[in-house]
Amino acid sequence: MSSNKKGGDERFLRVQKDPRFWEMPERERKIDKRFQSMFHDKRFTEKYTVNKRGRPINQTSTEDLKHFYNVSSSEDEDDDEEGVKSKKKKEVKEELVKVEIEVKVEKEVKVKVEKEVKVEIEVKVEKEVKVKVEKEVKESKDVKAEGPPSERGVRVIEEDELVRYTAAEKTFAVRKGLPVYLLAASICQGVEEQIPHLTAAYVHPDTFLARSLEQHAWKFDRVTGEALVVVHIGTDDVASGLSPAAIVGQMEALIDRIQHGHAEPLYVAVCSILPRLVDNQRTMGTVRDTNRRFHELCRRKKDTIHLPTGKLFLHHRQIIQNYFTGDGVHLNVEGKKVLFNYLKTFLWHFCKHS
Repeated sequence: MSSNKKGGDERFLRVQKDPRFWEMPERERKIDKRFQSMFHDKRFTEKYTVNKRGRPINQTSTEDLKHFYNVSSSEDEDDDEEGVKSKKKKEVKEELVKVEIEVKVEKEVKVKVEKEVKVEIEVKVEKEVKVKVEKEVKESKDVKAEGPPSERGVRVIEEDELVRYTAAEKTFAVRKGLPVYLLAASICQGVEEQIPHLTAAYVHPDTFLARSLEQHAWKFDRVTGEALVVVHIGTDDVASGLSPAAIVGQMEALIDRIQHGHAEPLYVAVCSILPRLVDNQRTMGTVRDTNRRFHELCRRKKDTIHLPTGKLFLHHRQIIQNYFTGDGVHLNVEGKKVLFNYLKTFLWHFCKHS
């Protein structure tokens, strides 16, 4: 028993000699305002009258707690909280600035890319337009030099000042660029816009062959020199119920009246009567028979040629509806374009009329 006591005293002496024994404990814990009441609430306070060695002291447990805990004032806590908040605000602000900079850079890049793309598109469009214009100029030069292709069964030989035009076993030696006149019904309204270099266009709505013979043929008495007259009349004659023989007889009388008294050739081109959507079986038969007789008439008459314009508006012997207006009587814009382009092609090959 005495040996155990002696060993304990020795160990105690060694611990006392260690300087760490006398060091105050570190304040590693911080008490916030939720637990600060433990330092002043009587329920947590004990009063000591003697220390561990029996010496009289005047001390409370509150003082011991202060050795182990770091007590902070509310001002310190507020300062800490404000510091944390300000730090967070600063971080948020920096992040927002960073985002704004990225957005701005992204917008600038987008604008730059769009500008580059726009420039590329403009350059591309400009090149395409240039190529298209050059192609159109080249085609127009080719058309001016060679003209549109002639129709089947037509032969054209160009000499110095003459054009030798052969069709339906007849050959015409025609002076280049001779005057061209048009005598037609309402079906050719607007022809001046498509064929602007006509010498004159006499377009009379609702006219008949007999009326043209009486009222309009005299206009060609004033023509001097070699010229060409294109006649496109007869649709209303078919609608009135005239027979093919009567229509052809009136057409021949009109041709004779136009050519009468001219020393130089006055060529007459007779256009076929066009089929119409309103035609019934009888009138369709009249149109076919009349056009066949027109062809035979022009073959035997001097300085006269037949233009088979009626076939332009048939497909497998059926009328092409897209070329007519809703009433089935008049040509629409597309139908007139087809007719006028055919006439322009004929005039180019016949007399180099552009």
